[in-house]
Amino acid sequence: MDENPKPRRRAAVTESATRSTDNSRGEANARQDARVERDVLMENPAPRYSAGDMPVARPEPAARRERGYTKASPQGRKSRASDASNSSPGLKLSFAWSFSWLNRRFLAVVMVIVSGVAIYWVSGPIAKVFERPIKSVVVEGEFHLISKQRATELIGDEINGDFLQLDLMELKAALLSDPWVEKVTLNRRWPDTLVVKIIEQKPIARWGDGFLNQRGEIVRVENAEPLSGLPWLQGSEADAIEILQQYQDLSQILRSRGLDVLALKCDNKKSWRLTVKNHVEIAIGRDQVMEKIRRFVTVYDTHLSSVWSDVKAIDVRYTNGVAVRWVADSAMAKKYIKSPLQVGVPTSAASVNPQVH
Repeated sequence: MDENPKPRRRAAVTESATRSTDNSRGEANARQDARVERDVLMENPAPRYSAGDMPVARPEPAARRERGYTKASPQGRKSRASDASNSSPGLKLSFAWSFSWLNRRFLAVVMVIVSGVAIYWVSGPIAKVFERPIKSVVVEGEFHLISKQRATELIGDEINGDFLQLDLMELKAALLSDPWVEKVTLNRRWPDTLVVKIIEQKPIARWGDGFLNQRGEIVRVENAEPLSGLPWLQGSEADAIEILQQYQDLSQILRSRGLDVLALKCDNKKSWRLTVKNHVEIAIGRDQVMEKIRRFVTVYDTHLSSVWSDVKAIDVRYTNGVAVRWVADSAMAKKYIKSPLQVGVPTSAASVNPQVH
């Protein structure tokens, strides 16, 4: 028997309390470690060890799965069951797409067939409406060189079809074949009228057996009688445009004096000769054409305008004056010509207007 049981009992109680406290602390630590371990595993899948240096079992990380797969082996490959289960949706999608494409193609073919049939059935009545003969032809324009009857004959020779079947280009070519026609405009007027507008050529001067138009083009005609009132231009065909331009420049100066140009000739040496009112011929020469004409105009205004009927020819090829040839037996001829042997000989320029500049 111990002499003092209280200390022993107190020591036993203390030891028991210490053990219980240690056990409770151990359990608390274990729970805390487990909770920390779970938290760590959730945040970082790296392997951890418990406080007691014991390895903690941790599942292998799941292999990265591709979209559309439900099961994968640790090596990342699908199982056969997964292949079998996942192959059917792709086939269904492909089949659905192919079926939709076929539907669209079939629908397009059906629409083309229906449209063709509709056009075939509708074209008949429409063709009957449009297949009608031309009942009237309206011819418009100013007819001075070509007669309206001639234009109507040309049109009638080409109208051999229905209103819409008429070849307008062929009809236009037939009308333009006439040398007097410059331009043609054709229009269909519903329901059965053809409108033809003809624009004639604009002859500027006669040239050979034809005329020159405003562009300097030479146009040949069979009957030049309508051109009898136009001036007559002569020269090389290669110089036709230049001759026309020279005629227009000379006419602009002389027309203001009432001297209309009747003829203009340019020979092979480029020497110019002009015929004006009263058939007076003016010899100009090869150079300084406009300057010489201005000199002639000065002499005309000063001395010749009042006796123009007595003038037969003029020569302006001099450098500082002009020479005048008078009509035989005229008043001016009797005044300036002293001897019958001098009749028709050009008078000196000094006798008309000395030193004209």
